[in-house]
Amino acid sequence: MSIITRIECWAVRVPLLQEWAVSPEFGEHAFSEERLILRLEDNDGYEGWSESVPGLPEAAVNDTLSRLVGKSLGELRPAFLDLWPPGSQYWHKPLPPSPYTPNLANLQHRLRHPMQTLIEMALSDLTARRSGVPLYQLFGGAWRDRVLTDYWMGRVTPERAQKCVKRGRQLGFHGIKLKTTLEDPNVERLEAIRDVAPDWKVTVDPNGRLYRLDDAWPTIRAMDAVGNMAILEDPFPRFHLEQFAALRPRINARVVVHIDPPESLWAVLQSGATGGLNIDSHAQGLFNWRMQAAVAAQANLSVWHGSGLDLGIATAAQLHLAAATPNCQLPGDQVGPWLRESHLLRSDFVVEDGRVLVPQGAGLGIEVDSAALDHYTTKHQKLVT
Repeated sequence: MSIITRIECWAVRVPLLQEWAVSPEFGEHAFSEERLILRLEDNDGYEGWSESVPGLPEAAVNDTLSRLVGKSLGELRPAFLDLWPPGSQYWHKPLPPSPYTPNLANLQHRLRHPMQTLIEMALSDLTARRSGVPLYQLFGGAWRDRVLTDYWMGRVTPERAQKCVKRGRQLGFHGIKLKTTLEDPNVERLEAIRDVAPDWKVTVDPNGRLYRLDDAWPTIRAMDAVGNMAILEDPFPRFHLEQFAALRPRINARVVVHIDPPESLWAVLQSGATGGLNIDSHAQGLFNWRMQAAVAAQANLSVWHGSGLDLGIATAAQLHLAAATPNCQLPGDQVGPWLRESHLLRSDFVVEDGRVLVPQGAGLGIEVDSAALDHYTTKHQKLVT
């Protein structure tokens, strides 16, 4: 029986390489530099690693992790971990044995814990390592051994865009995702990319900042005419799905919606707003990500796994998810390891022909670089039975 006997948690801060993330004219990019790194160890010496953004104050993190020590894998439900202290949430009440106790299976959207992804990832890695198989085998097996991945840049000038594209091409990527707003030099930037990489396709993500179709249409039409915008993600605020639907037949680029919050999936599918989905596991966990991707498959939609310019551990987990998902065919943006000072792993990821190879070996297939981890650590704690 596998029992968790040791837990270590590191708070780390690994800076972005701002030179490649954004042009100074647009200010620093806002992606969080802080991450939590978790290591679980069981009584047989197997370990499981994970990474996530902090979701709770330090005291709450410590309390949550302390309740895992001494637990066996068999008594935990990684797909949905009930991590809140009993009775601490309104949605739990009244507690058993009251006949009015709610069925928690119906309240997952209310009770999803901020540390779900962090702990679920570590438990999944631990389970796969104990089984001696890559993590993707726990997800049903691999459909691919490498994942289509585009390079990434934030809001940049056309001149900086060309420099970023050249760097991405040297690293082995064949496309790029960029951030923008309606006020940016959108057409000029796409033309600049086309001039140095005529075969590259671009995913343009305004994060809703094209605002509304009537105002943005002249710009969108001109961007589409450049010919290299393959995907336009979240052009408008997601509460106006009717504008997404109205735009789709008017341009050649694929219009895509980023599913956030997870509960918005059904409304997006019903609306006809999208030709594909960006789904990420940061808030909902690995199992629920797979459930959402499966729903998208039933709707005949391709997806990609979204990224937060993560470090190496989370990147590896996302690659395993993408490898095991048949309809995960749109280009992802798992490029945090190339845009931060360190990915905290002993080996680099490999890019071949625009695809990142899925790490092989048991579990996540990675080894954490303890020296790099120590270098970027701001806080460290250990819990032992």
